Amino acid sequence: MKILHILRDSNDPLPLSMANTQRGQGEEVSILLIHDAVYASVPKGFKVFASRDDVQARGVTPDGAELIDYPQIVDLIVEHDSVTVW
Repeated sequence: MKILHILRDSNDPLPLSMANTQRGQGEEVSILLIHDAVYASVPKGFKVFASRDDVQARGVTPDGAELIDYPQIVDLIVEHDSVTVW
């Protein structure tokens, strides 16, 4: 199953813990960083995306993240079987 976690905050450890557990169970897990979550450090091994607008607004670039715009975010959501927003 393809799972997408959309993170809005960089201070909550639960989303990454959950994503790591799901990945350990063999699920295909992706992370989308939006809002202040673009400050988050995501462990290696995840496919990571970040909102281009949020990255530009905050002047940061998350390591290893693919920058995407809103139409691409919509496509990403549609491509996944399960989406959780944190």
